[in-house]
Amino acid sequence: MYALTLLGATAYTPGSYAPRLSPEAEVPHHDHSTSSWLREERASPQARVTLTVALRVEGEALKRLESTFWAVSTPGDPEYGKHLSNDQVTALLNVSHERVSAASHHFAAAGAEVTVAPNRDMLTVVMTAAEAEALLSARLHWYRHSRVKAAPRLLRAAAGYSLDASVAQHVSLVGELVQFPHIAEKATTDAAEPASFSAAGGEEWPKGCAAAQCDNFVTPAVLAMRYKIPAAAASGSTASSMAVAEYQGQYYKTSDLATFGESCKVDVSIKETIGGDLPVAGVEAELDIEYIKAVAPAVPLTVVYNSQYSLLAWARQISSLENPPLVHSVSYGNDEKQQVSAEYMQTANTAFMKAGVRGLSILFASGDQGVCGREGCGFFKKRFKPDFPAASPYITAVGGTDFVTKSVVGDEKAWVAGGGGFSDDFAIPAYQAEAVAAYLSQPDLPPKDMWNSTGRAYPDVSALAGQVNPYCVVSSGRFAGVAGTSAACPVVAGIFALLNSRRVDNGKPALGFLNPFIYKNPQGFQDVTQGKNTGGMQEYGFSAVKGWDAATGFGTPDFDALAEAVDQL
Repeated sequence: MYALTLLGATAYTPGSYAPRLSPEAEVPHHDHSTSSWLREERASPQARVTLTVALRVEGEALKRLESTFWAVSTPGDPEYGKHLSNDQVTALLNVSHERVSAASHHFAAAGAEVTVAPNRDMLTVVMTAAEAEALLSARLHWYRHSRVKAAPRLLRAAAGYSLDASVAQHVSLVGELVQFPHIAEKATTDAAEPASFSAAGGEEWPKGCAAAQCDNFVTPAVLAMRYKIPAAAASGSTASSMAVAEYQGQYYKTSDLATFGESCKVDVSIKETIGGDLPVAGVEAELDIEYIKAVAPAVPLTVVYNSQYSLLAWARQISSLENPPLVHSVSYGNDEKQQVSAEYMQTANTAFMKAGVRGLSILFASGDQGVCGREGCGFFKKRFKPDFPAASPYITAVGGTDFVTKSVVGDEKAWVAGGGGFSDDFAIPAYQAEAVAAYLSQPDLPPKDMWNSTGRAYPDVSALAGQVNPYCVVSSGRFAGVAGTSAACPVVAGIFALLNSRRVDNGKPALGFLNPFIYKNPQGFQDVTQGKNTGGMQEYGFSAVKGWDAATGFGTPDFDALAEAVDQL
C-alpha cells in the first residue's frame, strides 16, 4: 500500500465558538525554571512545520493487535513465528476510511500537505507555522538546549494545543508538540599510553585494532572473546538485516567508519540511509554503526535518521517499509515522567506491537543515569525514575556492565550508571513474572517507597557499557573511548541479527519480539552477580544477583548458548 498525499488548497479559519479538546491536556506547560530547554523566538509564520498525527485505534482493534503480538512472539504457541504482512497489520488495526478521511481533510483544508501512512493510523502533516498555530490554537516557539550547544533546536507548543472536537474524536495526539527530550553530549576519553594487559586464563588482552590508541579500550576482538562471537560472523550470511536509529543531528562520516574498519579489521559498510545524512561526525551515531557492524559485519545495515528526537516519526518510517530491517537498535530514551502523556506512551507501544507482529526485534538502551534517570531522584522525597521506552513491555531493554577487573576479559559487574528498575506505568508482563518474583524475594532491595514493585521490570539483558574499559571509537578523525548503554544496545542487537541469520538460512522466520524467548532461555546469558546501579550519586540502587535482576537483567550474551537455544526453536 502506498501513502496518499492530499494537497490542501483553501485557508482554514477556526470557528469562533467551535468546541475544542486537548488530546494531551495532562501535560504540564513548559517551565523555563526547571527545563534544560530555553524558549527562544516564536516561529516565523511562513516556516514549514512537519507534524506526526496519530489517529485513534479502537479498543477492540488494539486487543486483537496485542493478542496477535503475544501469539507470534511466544515460543511454544501454535502461532509462533507466523508474522503478518504490512497489509495484514493494516487490516488488524482497521482504522476506518471515514476516520482517515475526516482527519486528512481537516488538516488539508487548513492548507497542509497530508500523507497517510500505509497502516492508516498516522498522518504526516506539512504546513506553515501560521496555519498550524491557527488549527491547533497554539503558540509555536523555538527551543534551544541550555548545555548541548550542538543540539538542533526544537519547535514546540509553548502552552499546549487543542483540536476542534469534530476532529479530536479521530486523533490520539499531534506529536511531539509537548515532549522535550533529554539529551546530553556523549563524553569521550582520550586514549591512554599503550600498555600490556592480561586477560582471564592467562591470555593477553586481545589487540584487535592496529591503532595503539585502542589498546586499553573495548574493541571488536574483546567483544568476540567475551561473548563468544564466532569468526565466521565476518563472512556469514547476508540473509538477515539490521538498523540503527539516529536523531538530533547525529550524522556519520564515511571516512571515520573507514578508519575504524581498517584499524579493527571489520566491514563497516552501510547498505542504506533513510532520512538523509550530512558529512558531519556524530559520536553517538558512529558508536552505534561501528559496533553493531563490529559484531555482525556481514549483516546489511540501514541507518534510519530523524532531525529531531521523534519516536513517532521513527515508527512511521519503519512501519512504512515493505521489507524493514529485522533488528532495530535505538540508543535514545527519556524518563517515563518526561513523556507525561498516556496517549504518547500508548501510541509508542502500539508502534512496538506493530513491529513485533511483523517479526521485527526492537531493542532500546536502558539509560545512563542509574535508577534516578534523567530527572534525578529528588532531594526530600527520593523516588526512582524509570525510563521509557526501556520500561515498555513490548521492547527489549539493554542495560550496562563493566569488567570486574580493569582490562581483564572475564567476569562482569553491573555498571553503576546503567539504567534499570520498575515501571510506574506498566504492569509486570507474563513473560517475566516468574523471574521478577524470584528477584523480589531476595533481601537486598532498596526501600519500597522509592519504586513500584508491581511494574514492568528492566533491563532484560546487558552488555559492556561502563567506564572501566570504554569502547574504542573513531569520530571526527580521532580514536577515543566512549561509554554508555548506547554502546551495549547495538552490540546485543548485532548478536541477535547473527542469530536471525541462522534462522533465515534454515528457512525459519525471524525471532521477532525477543523477550519471551529470552525469559525462556536464561542459560543463553552469562550471569552477572556483582555491582549496583545507584547512578553514583546516592546510596540506593538495584543489586546484581544470581539470576535475573533489575541492574543487568539475565546478564550478558553467550553466543554459543544462544545459538543452541535458537536452533532448537
